[in-house]
Amino acid sequence: MPWPVHPTGFFGARGDSDTYRIERSLRFNSADGPYLTRPFSTPTSSSKWTMSMWFKRGSISTGLVGLFGKTVNSGANFYIGINSNDTMTWTFTNTLVMTTNQVFRDPSSWCHLVAVWDSANSTAIQRARIYINGSEITSWSTDNRSSVTTSMDAWNTTNTSFLHAVGAISNTASTVAYNFDGHIAETYFIDGQALTPSRFGETDAITGRWKAKAYSGTYGTNGFYLKFADNSGTTATTLGKDSSGNGNNWTPNNFSVTSGDGNDSLVDSPTNYGGDSGVGGEVRGNYCVFTSIASNMSSGSITNGGLDVSTVGGGGQKRTSFSFTSGKWYWEITHTGGANPNAGSIGICDASATVDSNIFTTSGFIIYYAAGDKYINGTSSSYGSSYTTNDVIGIALDLDSGTKTISFYKNNTNQGSITISGITNVVPFVGSGSSTQNTTYSANFGQRPFAYTAPSGFKALCTQNLTQPTIQKPSTAMDVVTYTGTGASQSISSLGFS
Repeated sequence: MPWPVHPTGFFGARGDSDTYRIERSLRFNSADGPYLTRPFSTPTSSSKWTMSMWFKRGSISTGLVGLFGKTVNSGANFYIGINSNDTMTWTFTNTLVMTTNQVFRDPSSWCHLVAVWDSANSTAIQRARIYINGSEITSWSTDNRSSVTTSMDAWNTTNTSFLHAVGAISNTASTVAYNFDGHIAETYFIDGQALTPSRFGETDAITGRWKAKAYSGTYGTNGFYLKFADNSGTTATTLGKDSSGNGNNWTPNNFSVTSGDGNDSLVDSPTNYGGDSGVGGEVRGNYCVFTSIASNMSSGSITNGGLDVSTVGGGGQKRTSFSFTSGKWYWEITHTGGANPNAGSIGICDASATVDSNIFTTSGFIIYYAAGDKYINGTSSSYGSSYTTNDVIGIALDLDSGTKTISFYKNNTNQGSITISGITNVVPFVGSGSSTQNTTYSANFGQRPFAYTAPSGFKALCTQNLTQPTIQKPSTAMDVVTYTGTGASQSISSLGFS
């Protein structure tokens, strides 16, 4: 299931629709070199500020990526980013850094970052602080905060020799590097105040999860609030508009809001709300993506915020962050080509299905092959039309009817209903039928408008559409208590259940 698990609970569990709503996120496809930038004015305070943002990773373990920051010169960097080993780093200079022991390698979850800079604080560990989902990080593999001084802030300054960047790290006055891959939403910068996460989020009383809330307060001279909600253009007054009232707009670079696979303005959101009529791009919540940490997968690449896939030959395949045992679901896969576009393989598999020589001889797979054949648990037969580059394959999965079925649509033409057998926990996947060459795809699970409206009653793969769990807060049904045995009976009364 799409459970982005954190110590505070599940992000996106249904039945938990949010009163505070984040309308959109901005997708960063690192291959396109995306980032936002703006010059800063004389700050309210260069020794005290707070940055808050929600992010969801796409590609992982691919090298350093920047969430925000700038390079001052060849000997001084100032940024927060994620390393190739998926730890988070806050770099003050080339030699003074903070690096977490915690890793950030779950591309299925939204994560809330609050960074607090208070360099004049007499207590060293309070000069730079990072909070994740409301909890302060206290375990560091490297911690140089005792050497931090008030002169080290290169972020909230007027230095124009290097760009201020969100979604990357600048390296000159006009260029950036280390572009982030994934999604960013709801980004605040508060100039002149060292705030706590409770100003931007709160713990849900029912589920125990950390969730967003509206910020109330002043912003300071360089403060801003990026909602990414206006996708009428890719300008500083639309996609990069500052909603704080300060007019500190950011200039977007290398983003697209044109309809189709390249649209970077998505409704993938840290907050759940809205209805689903089947057109796509409407219901808000945490959306399904392809994930490199799913089990039983072969090699290949996942890019563009988890929506683009390149599979390797030999029956290579990639799976998604969602799995299902019930419900009626619809998604679309655009076949974008690759070295062998005639080897397209689109379908579903069981979450426990393993790969033998290739997916075509393996139980637990249902495949619509590019030649028009279908493969069910390793057995092939004729099915529908062939498909190739730029064809849109719609998938309608019905797990609620008496007979569980899947139907594939080629450019909105139904190729026929297939009865599901040998699969109990359903996972969407794409693969390659070539022994040596890759095949590429672009997915839409409802994050943007579908090319074709879903069949009646079928929903996008979004947490808002999931059935409300019977137990919404795990600690009310199962918890852990440790104690030292004495040989006598123990009475445990500190739990939220009996």
